[in-house]
Formats: sequence, structure tokens, C-alpha cells
Amino acid sequence: MSARLQTDKSQAVEVAKELFWRRGFEDVSIEEVVKATGFNRYALYTAFGGKREIFLATLDAYYQERRSIFLTSLDDPDTAPLEAIRRVFEFAINEMAERGTGCMMCNAATAAGDPDPLVIERVETYLEEIRSAYIEALQRAQAREEINTTISIEAEAALFITLMFGLGVHARRGASSQEMMSVVDSTISLLANSRQP
Repeated sequence: MSARLQTDKSQAVEVAKELFWRRGFEDVSIEEVVKATGFNRYALYTAFGGKREIFLATLDAYYQERRSIFLTSLDDPDTAPLEAIRRVFEFAINEMAERGTGCMMCNAATAAGDPDPLVIERVETYLEEIRSAYIEALQRAQAREEINTTISIEAEAALFITLMFGLGVHARRGASSQEMMSVVDSTISLLANSRQP
């Protein structure tokens, strides 16, 4: 594949990602993808295989972007673990509030219609990696005695994943970043205030 074609494909994925993120797979037509990306229908099918394949490519791009941001933030040795978790939520919330959309992976997971097994596979891989990063951050928090050692790390990590799904729904309904961050701050405060005497 030529460098030019690779660049064109990467740009097309970014443009298509915006469409799918805002409106979902079902509500975006192949004609809209063709128009937005600048690929004609033949070139689009040649480069990607079709609407489903370019959607999967946009999920992969989203995954790689968020993986880099979230995992780097949660593993930052210069930031207290609970503060690192808060910053991850703050980034995601500001982005969702600005766009009026939820997490693209979460949206894909909860879309109406029969679930696409390749979509579900990507969603599960993404969520598992983020959940594992939360677990590692919470383990460091326990080691630093920021939270009670009796707290279930796995349950708290699952709570954070569930919270992100819920915040995505609030974002789509027009909630402000301040409203959503207040929920996160309350959750983290309860966790932090569970310290042993």
C-alpha cells in the first residue's frame, strides 16, 4: 500500500469516525460516508470493503486513541491513583459534553438491533483493558493507604466502567460537564473517605 493511500485511508477513517460517533452505525448511510470521506463508492469498497468494515476501522481508531490516553494517565507515576482516575473521567466527560455524545465504544455496545459479533469483540476487548487499568490504579491506591483494604478492587473497577456508560447517556441528553463531574467527584470521595482510621 502506498504512503499516499495509507494517508487517505487514515483521513477517511477520522472523518467517518465523526459521523458514526455522533449518529451511530445504523443512522449513517453509505452515501453519507462516501460524501464525507471524498472516496467514491468504488474506492471506498476497494479500500475498506464496505460500510461495516469502515465502521470497524473507526472503532479500532477510537480504541487506539483512548487506550493511549487512558492507560498512560492511569499509569502516571507522578499522579496519585485516585486523582489519575478523576483526570481520565474529566477528559472523557469534557469530550462527551462538547460533542453531545457518549463514549463511542459504549454507544456501539448499546446500539439497537442485533449485535454484530465483531463490534462486541472490540467493545469487550476495550472495556477489559480499561477495567484492568482501573484495577491496577486502585491497587496502587490501596498500597498507598488512600482507600480501605477491605474494598473490592474488582467491584470498584466495574463500577467505574458502569459509571462511564451512564455518563455517556447523560451526555447525549445534554448534561453539562459540571453536572457529570459532580457525580464522579462524589463517587471518588466516597471511595477515598473509606480509609481505615
